[in-house]
Amino acid sequence: MDAIRERRVTDYIMPVTIKAVSGNISNVETLLTKKLPQIGISEPDCMSAEGAGYVILDFGRELSGGIRILAYRADGNRKIRIRLGESLTETCAELIGSTSGATATNDHSLRDFETNLTSSSDMKFGDSGFRFVRIDFFEGAAIMIKNIYAAYEHRCLERKGYFECSDPVINQIFETAAYTVELCMQTRLWDGIKRDRLVWIGDTHPEMLSIISLFGTDDCIEEALEFARNEAPLPMFMNDIPAYSLWWLAIIGDYYKHNLNTDFIKREKDYILSLVSLIDSLVDSEGTLNFKGFFLDWPTADKPENKAGVYALCAYAIEKTKIIYKALGENIEILDGILGRLNRTLDGGAYKQLNAMRVLAGFVKPGDALPLLIEGGPKGLSTFMSYYILSSIAMAGRTRDALDIMKKYYSGMLERGATSFWEDFNVEWLEGSGRIDEFPEDGQKDIHGDFGEFCYKGFRHSLCHGWASGPVPFLMHHILGVTVLESGCKMLRIKPDLCGFDFVRGAYPTPYGPINIELKNDSGKTKIKYRAPKGVKVIL
Repeated sequence: MDAIRERRVTDYIMPVTIKAVSGNISNVETLLTKKLPQIGISEPDCMSAEGAGYVILDFGRELSGGIRILAYRADGNRKIRIRLGESLTETCAELIGSTSGATATNDHSLRDFETNLTSSSDMKFGDSGFRFVRIDFFEGAAIMIKNIYAAYEHRCLERKGYFECSDPVINQIFETAAYTVELCMQTRLWDGIKRDRLVWIGDTHPEMLSIISLFGTDDCIEEALEFARNEAPLPMFMNDIPAYSLWWLAIIGDYYKHNLNTDFIKREKDYILSLVSLIDSLVDSEGTLNFKGFFLDWPTADKPENKAGVYALCAYAIEKTKIIYKALGENIEILDGILGRLNRTLDGGAYKQLNAMRVLAGFVKPGDALPLLIEGGPKGLSTFMSYYILSSIAMAGRTRDALDIMKKYYSGMLERGATSFWEDFNVEWLEGSGRIDEFPEDGQKDIHGDFGEFCYKGFRHSLCHGWASGPVPFLMHHILGVTVLESGCKMLRIKPDLCGFDFVRGAYPTPYGPINIELKNDSGKTKIKYRAPKGVKVIL
């Protein structure tokens, strides 16, 4: 008998609080009481719903999965409506099409639906990314429920890397970013656990940098790369977006540099060479990149300057592909030809992500782009491109400015109740808005339902997106100071920047084991202690 066995396990999480109750519902507090998760013949301590009403539960943090209901009695009208929500208000929202202006959806996961309960039952319902659940009962209901759990589906991942400093807010940002990408490491490397349960390979590069910083390696990366390649036989581009095939090359280059996964790049050799040949054919003698469509980041998607970012991404990816070509023993002449012809003069305007890509591609000096990158502090940042923007600022020698921008940007989400980081975020949303774990007061904006644009308007907006984990590699690379100099982490450089912290400590995974680093501020000088595994050479 053929069967598919997944790597995920299910934990059953009790609610931490009851956020709202309405209607003829009694003994709701029993849902917070720990009991044996087994329905018995006699259950004296149950929540009772006699007629119409609802209850909203808070499980305390973002989770992936559904809910498990232990129903002792289900008589009369046994129908219930379940609404899973990443915010409290999402559990009370209507689906698109049901009312004017509604933005909640069931896209990619069933999070708003009706079903029936039955007596003496133990059943699981739904599958989404959520923190809250609202359960509605209808007229004629005579229902008794023993317990309601979140059925939390996840992988049992063991972190090998960590970061800690003397600033608790920075530590919380690191932990939340790490948890965000872990939630997305499901059957494959998903973009989001509510909406975008897809392998958008362009979005995978910052996720990959986070994963190698936390775990060193993980099968979900190579599986995502293979899945994207199989979906897009040449001359198609991955996800039907030319820039995403460029990101695919960048991912392989950086992943190989860290893990020396030679067998993988040998398996992918023919496709890599053919993809590079296709890109070469699309860069003409005038340096024009003849792509049908230019996309880098949603906030700049409809801007003409967006093309400048994609040109820079092309150079960025081709430069990283040199690592693969050298490992395969291939001549890099075709890569140098692409880099030599490619137009480097396109203007990125005032957009931080476009100018950051131009810095990383070597099209502009970090110091020359710095005024645009730091203008307005966290304004203009995006969760997908945060690592690249912050790194470009650090490359200009302004790591402390980059850290301050990161802290203001990501702490804005934390202040609004985030337990995972979002598909997108604009610090201007903070003005006059409430928290995701509270109902808005009169005159207050709903930070989930009232904001967002493009494909993430209102409640369609994902509040757990793996690409938002950029603080993990940024803190590892620019504060802890780890740079891989030789493929397979055979040689590392430690060049930290304490940025005023009293201490920083952490571990960075390598194929030989983690390197442990401890930094201390000693009268304005940085004291460095490290312990490296055998096989790793360290340069200070």
